[in-house]
Amino acid sequence: MRRATLLLMLVLPGGLLSACGKGSETTSTTHSKATAASSGATTGATGSTGTSAASAARRQALAFARAVNLTASDLPGFTASSKQEGETAHEKHLQQQMLGCAGPGGSSQGFAADSSKDYELKHEILDLGVSSEVSVAATPAQAKSELAAIRSARVRGCFERYLGELFKGRKFGGASVNGVSIVSGIPPAPGTSGGFGWRVTVPVELHDIQVPFYLDILGFVDRNARVTLFSSGAIRPFPAAVQQQLFSLLLSRAKAQQP
Repeated sequence: MRRATLLLMLVLPGGLLSACGKGSETTSTTHSKATAASSGATTGATGSTGTSAASAARRQALAFARAVNLTASDLPGFTASSKQEGETAHEKHLQQQMLGCAGPGGSSQGFAADSSKDYELKHEILDLGVSSEVSVAATPAQAKSELAAIRSARVRGCFERYLGELFKGRKFGGASVNGVSIVSGIPPAPGTSGGFGWRVTVPVELHDIQVPFYLDILGFVDRNARVTLFSSGAIRPFPAAVQQQLFSLLLSRAKAQQP
């Protein structure tokens, strides 16, 4: 959920908010180093083979995520975003409220997770963004529980209220956000536990001109992995044909790998 929020704040027209989703290289390196340090300390103290096995399983899960996630070669014409992540205390507080509202099933309590870089394509009025994220749960049952939560009206309502509070009364370079809406759907994901989909629509108004912003969150759960595609567009949604190609690519990669 946090990545969806950050991506939404990142790609609002004109850079209205200064936040960014994490790039896969940084995330993977930091996560791997932390895991290795923790594993080494525990093993040295207890000699536990169980800890070593868990560390190996986590490394395998991260390797799976990297093999599935989008790369620059998948997106000709797009470039990796150079924006850096930043959050205020108020934004963090609202995120905690949202997660509390959504409950444990609505947050990512994954065994391991990794994401692609954020890719963008801007030309004249064209403003598109896309990225992916792979989260591996400890068990298939946990992944299915997360799928049920994402599909629920309760979690969708929590996220919609969070975005409303985030933008309430705020001005960004003279522009304001007038309401946020989320529509859900279930994209076909044959051979998996099921798919999920949200379209977030944000009307941004500047000098009595309304510019809609669209964020599509599409994904599926396969065994104990949750794979998510984020695509966005200002004025018009991300092209449906390209979105479908990328979704199918993620699906085929996930099916070919062992999480």
